[in-house]
Amino acid sequence: MPCVVVGLLGWTAGASPGASRPDARLASLVAAERSAVLELYAAESSVARARSHAGRVERRRLALEASLERERAHLAIVRGSLEATNARIAALLRRLYTDGEPDPVAVLLGARSFSGMLAGIDELERATVRNRGLAAQARARARLLRTRVAQLAWARIQLAEAERRAGAAVAATAAAADARRATIARIRLRTHLTRTRLAQLEARAKAAERASARLSRETAPRPAPAEAVPSSAPAAPAPGAATRTLVVDAVAYHLPGRTASGLPVGVGVIAVDPGVIPLGTRVFVPGYGRAVAADVGSAIRGPIIDLWMPSTEAARAWGRRTVTITVYG
Repeated sequence: MPCVVVGLLGWTAGASPGASRPDARLASLVAAERSAVLELYAAESSVARARSHAGRVERRRLALEASLERERAHLAIVRGSLEATNARIAALLRRLYTDGEPDPVAVLLGARSFSGMLAGIDELERATVRNRGLAAQARARARLLRTRVAQLAWARIQLAEAERRAGAAVAATAAAADARRATIARIRLRTHLTRTRLAQLEARAKAAERASARLSRETAPRPAPAEAVPSSAPAAPAPGAATRTLVVDAVAYHLPGRTASGLPVGVGVIAVDPGVIPLGTRVFVPGYGRAVAADVGSAIRGPIIDLWMPSTEAARAWGRRTVTITVYG
């Protein structure tokens, strides 16, 4: 007897409204998970690159801050040296020209002779020239340092903007990676649910197959009543037969519940006489479509089948018809 699980999961289109090809959905979910994992890998790589760039920008900013502090300290030192030099020159000039002592040379230089006075004047002149040179160098150094400080300040502004952009890039790539992780989690949850659904369907199909075997043993072999079997009806196929045709009366009905095999009723589930069409057999009914023999009924004897319809109106529209069905062995 063909396994009912094959008929329900792998052949009929809609044998039950809740069992619409879960194996195909599972394959689709597995492919989607694989694609999402690849996208997560790319997103994680982008996060790593963004963080590395942000780290380089941060190190540059710290180095720039340290350099700026050093330059400012040097500028303060030079300014102090310049102020001290200017103070010394001013003091020397004040003592030389404006002290008002009777003997300024002796007072300023402490000389007690003319030669000593000349030597003192020469030393004073050299000191003045030297101090003026130091002052000029200090002023030039101060100008360079001010320029350098201004350049470093501008560079710090630019680095701050670069750091902001790097932080934004890290946040954006991290958010994208989080979204990929959430997608993978959802896919894996759906995959788990689909696997669970498949296991449930397979268990239900195996139970239905056992029930069908029991029903077949209870009802077969029993030839159909002579008056109900048309003389042109072919005999049951031998085991291993591929396909055959059979003229039957097809009656439509619409009722909720479960079949005798335990499966839920639905489009694609038909009731048959197991002595004519074994339970679990796949058939094709013109005007109805593919179906699986999964139910029996006390009024179904001989070449009669019951077709489950999704509504009472559809069942009334079908009514009772004589059709030639194809039976797949």
